Amino acid sequence: MIEIRKHLVPQSIMNKVTSGIGNGRKWITIHETDNVRKTANANAHARLQATGNSRAASWHWTVDDKEAVQSFNHTIKCWAAGDGSGDGNSNSIHIEICVNQDGNYKKAVGNTAYLVAKIMKDEKISISNVVQHNHWSGKNCPSKMRGGKSGYTWAKFLKLISKIKITTVSKPVEKDPTTKGTFKIQVLANSLNYYDSPRWIRPTGTVKKGMKLTAEKTVVVEGSAMYKTINGTYVSADSKYVKKL
Repeated sequence: MIEIRKHLVPQSIMNKVTSGIGNGRKWITIHETDNVRKTANANAHARLQATGNSRAASWHWTVDDKEAVQSFNHTIKCWAAGDGSGDGNSNSIHIEICVNQDGNYKKAVGNTAYLVAKIMKDEKISISNVVQHNHWSGKNCPSKMRGGKSGYTWAKFLKLISKIKITTVSKPVEKDPTTKGTFKIQVLANSLNYYDSPRWIRPTGTVKKGMKLTAEKTVVVEGSAMYKTINGTYVSADSKYVKKL
């Protein structure tokens, strides 16, 4: 069974490489990383996104021969389709398949098929709306699969997806921030630490003064309050450092 986990991108970075909340989640788009270097696996690509991709690009999932790692909630409009504000960027969930030379491409494709089947059931998306990156922009992507020289053609991939039966569903996404219960906060401090788990040591990074975040709840950590954001990060809830809008 493929391991499915999250390594969500901090909101400070998300604001720079996505169009924010509002993805219609009507399509699933398949890509390949085109990065054949050793160790260019799902974990490496997830870390790249979480620490700040130098390119103005983003995608929801990266899959290799061992795991699928989620970088953005499905509600986020990622920049992956190359079609501007079209359906590809605005209404699709984007999945990158790793092609690193020290990985097993066929197994990565099989893992991707399982993830696609799961997302189709979770988000109620038809297999007719599972498309290639090429569908949106004409780019030759996913190139290995389109070439059919590595054991899978696009037709074989779709057939594999159709054979997978998902019996239990546990959505790998956070609460949709448009739902009741979320709220906005704004950073007052010049630099505010954020954390990828509820703790007060080893900050994951910082956000700048004036940054607006969407929080979903308040938690108490070692006697002090923190806000949990919709992106899975935690910041201080002290009114000296943040204010609730």
